[in-house]
Amino acid sequence: MTEEYEWEWVTDPRFPIWCVTFSKGLTSGEVMRRYGTDPIAALTLARDEAGGLYDLALTGGTVLRVGTLGGWAFGYEDVGHAGAHPGPLGALSRDTETLCLLRGGGDGTNRLEYWREGERREAFEAGVTGSEPQGERCFWDLVQSAGRGASARVGLLIALQAITDYTGVSLSTNTVQGPLLTAYLSDADRTPDPTPQRPELADRGTSGLRRPLGAVRPPSTP
Repeated sequence: MTEEYEWEWVTDPRFPIWCVTFSKGLTSGEVMRRYGTDPIAALTLARDEAGGLYDLALTGGTVLRVGTLGGWAFGYEDVGHAGAHPGPLGALSRDTETLCLLRGGGDGTNRLEYWREGERREAFEAGVTGSEPQGERCFWDLVQSAGRGASARVGLLIALQAITDYTGVSLSTNTVQGPLLTAYLSDADRTPDPTPQRPELADRGTSGLRRPLGAVRPPSTP
């Protein structure tokens, strides 16, 4: 089975926004906890069995679906995108490494981030002409060499191929639609983002003042 087939669901127009994370060596329960929800309260459900949870997410929050493949744990969302926030990503990558790919929907933005030891090491938009990476350039160089000047759609597929090459993992439609540990995660319960540190601007005089710088529910089956 080819990677193209494994990832066939990612450009389905009925799922314009989704987020997937891959964290090395974690269990499904650990992933749930690091996102901010209790794995004991989660249920193993196929996607079409989780309608009540998707109804809750219509007013906020997300439906988190978690599994493991090849030594990596993944978190999948097709409503909401908690996994693209610094709080969960920092927690997921604590003492390990995490990749996150967000398909952003209407504006066509596809963002890949790589975190290690609780810190973001690389981030960029795939398939956006003129964009530059933040931080390291490992995945950026892989994506650029494979598809320089590619469209956002092609850039997304190339980014997925880079993830597969790095992790050895790809997600099929059967995997994301089949039985996975599933829970509703409210915005209030999501692992909070760190408080931004305020830059300190030292006054060049003698005052020493410090001044801070200023959901549509997806269909049941693809």
